[in-house]
Amino acid sequence: MSDSLQVVVVASPFAGLAPLYEVDPDADALVIVPPQTEPFAPWEEVTTPTQQKTTSTTAAPPASRPALRIKVSSKHLSFASKIFKSKLKYAGGQKSKQSDGRIHLQLAPEKQFDSKAVAIVLNALHGKGSKVPKEVDLDTLGQIALFVDKFQLFDAVEVYGERWISRLEHTIPDAYNRDLIVWLYISYVFRNAEVLRGVTKTAIVGSDGPIKTLGLPIRDKLIKHIDEQRQLLVSSAIEIVTSTLEKLVAGKAGCNKYHCDSFLLGELVKTLTKNKLVWPRPERPFAGISFLFVVSAVEGVFTSPSHSRGSAVCGDLWNVCNGVAAKPNGNGYVNGNGRGGRGPLTPEASPEPVLRNGGGYFDTHECDARKSVARLDELDALEDAVRGLDLEGALGYRNY
Repeated sequence: MSDSLQVVVVASPFAGLAPLYEVDPDADALVIVPPQTEPFAPWEEVTTPTQQKTTSTTAAPPASRPALRIKVSSKHLSFASKIFKSKLKYAGGQKSKQSDGRIHLQLAPEKQFDSKAVAIVLNALHGKGSKVPKEVDLDTLGQIALFVDKFQLFDAVEVYGERWISRLEHTIPDAYNRDLIVWLYISYVFRNAEVLRGVTKTAIVGSDGPIKTLGLPIRDKLIKHIDEQRQLLVSSAIEIVTSTLEKLVAGKAGCNKYHCDSFLLGELVKTLTKNKLVWPRPERPFAGISFLFVVSAVEGVFTSPSHSRGSAVCGDLWNVCNGVAAKPNGNGYVNGNGRGGRGPLTPEASPEPVLRNGGGYFDTHECDARKSVARLDELDALEDAVRGLDLEGALGYRNY
């Protein structure tokens, strides 16, 4: 982390160009923040092998922060950060003071620190609470986290971090996207175990490979553990789907009356083939495949009325097997399960919904195809069982 800071022995190229901001009027040090020339944490769209296009809900902001010189106290810096302390101790043995009588500490230009974020943190560690905003937007908080992380300043801003997060956590996304990754990094840096657990669960369920880092220094161990959980979840989901397919092919989920099993088999084969989830069966590391992708691919085939995602493809089949009342409309079609599903009035040999003697009711019958329809609930159970990652172990030590 020490490569993020250098003691400037000769005049910094930004020293005479950057505006001057005063945190400590009796400053004996000057922190120089080079201009930010690149967007913060950009998200790039990619197309995976399964043709999933992953996108961000929020584009990275344009890079437009100018350079900034900040007058600070070396004592405050040394007390708050071991990294600053080490650099200042080194500078004490050098002729490091510039013509203004101060030691100049320049942040590394390639690290792309945000001048606004740096100023906020330096005000906080100097006890200038009135100059510290009560709330910040997500990108500003992410850039604050970057500076805090690089210079080990958590203790100095812990209270502020809790407040910033509490006022912003209602914006945490429930899908895998750019904002989720920024939140993952923020929750790690500010040691918010609850938020970290929630966002890692979303990443496990929604990511289709090792999570993107967006250029943020997210720990490799954290990335590895998220992907291990993703692979385990996808493997379990594919096992449910393929075992159901095998039962239908082997005739172990039969329907002697309306051939519901044949209908399901055909629909399942079509959707699995379309989404490249069968023949060959995907194997670890399941590159380009998320758990939600597997669920989305089959939910139209296996949908019970109790399922929250609610697709209409198989709703009428469920009604046939359970004898749910349905009335034909004026065009000779049967209204489905209330979610838009429709089926034509067809002969009894057809797997389509059939009315009992034209009386306006589906013919009640029992068949093992119903068990296959209900198997999507097992996918729900898999998702519900995902806990997310714990920040600390039982003894209170950080896991990552």
